[in-house]
Amino acid sequence: MSKRLPSLTSLRTFEAAARNLSFARAADELFVTPAAVGFQIKQLEEELGGPLFIRKHRAIELTDKGQVLQKSLGQVFETIQAAWDEAHEPLQETVLKVSGPARAVHSWVMPALSAAKSQRPDLRVSWDLSKQNRDIASGKIDMAIRWALEPEADLHWEPLLRTWFTPIVRPDVARFVRRPADLLKQGLIDVEFATDPGNKQSTWATWFRVNGLDAPTDYAVTCADTASAVDSAIATGHVAIGGSFLASEHLRSGALVAPFKTAIAPFSRFWLVCRKDLASTPEHQWFLDAAWEGSAAFDELTKDMELFHPDGSLVAN
Repeated sequence: MSKRLPSLTSLRTFEAAARNLSFARAADELFVTPAAVGFQIKQLEEELGGPLFIRKHRAIELTDKGQVLQKSLGQVFETIQAAWDEAHEPLQETVLKVSGPARAVHSWVMPALSAAKSQRPDLRVSWDLSKQNRDIASGKIDMAIRWALEPEADLHWEPLLRTWFTPIVRPDVARFVRRPADLLKQGLIDVEFATDPGNKQSTWATWFRVNGLDAPTDYAVTCADTASAVDSAIATGHVAIGGSFLASEHLRSGALVAPFKTAIAPFSRFWLVCRKDLASTPEHQWFLDAAWEGSAAFDELTKDMELFHPDGSLVAN
């Protein structure tokens, strides 16, 4: 049967007393009283069955047993201290400078990166959320989230997220909407946003066309962007056309519903862009994997929908 080991506190106390050859100095080092040191040493001696120190008038000396124990414990506590210090070494932090559109970053990319943070705790992302496309080639930023139709030369592009748009409306209004034509009676919210370069036709026009109806000519509200249109749908009860990360939270919570299973997916999409020399780095792969994982949650909302391009063609799976 193995013998029970004494407490680590007692052994640590003995090691300090043996190294300093003083109960008082050991007490100062351990932030306890000399009496507490003496008590711990006495307990060890009782368990060991013999003295560890020869107590003199103004000094202490190690006995033979004390010398054996001190030699081994000194090495052990040096190892423990080294392991503890190494574990407390600050991480060598790597900063990734990334630009992107604020709404996409806040609703999609930031949550995705937070979920993947444990995989790379040494990485920190510094965001530039201005509306300008920053120059990646200059090195001022490392990566960018870009809304674009197709890749441009001299940079590395990875497709991230295909957005989609479908009529969305409050549940209390949706009960009056049975057919696509019923949307016109509730008031439509238009968006002054070209989903693809050169495409002057509104997303509403495309959606009505693929559902066999003429494009609407009258709108109850006109907004500058899809985010404002989604907010207006909640505030007014009119019908917005939106989806992806801009309406996903409201769709999941039930604040808005999508009454039809037809959506428009622009040819343009979100891309992760970086210099070609960064494309093979672990940092780029970590960011890319996290963003893809975040995209999957938005794609899940369209699993029962038919997606059409702005030209009316069906989106291939």
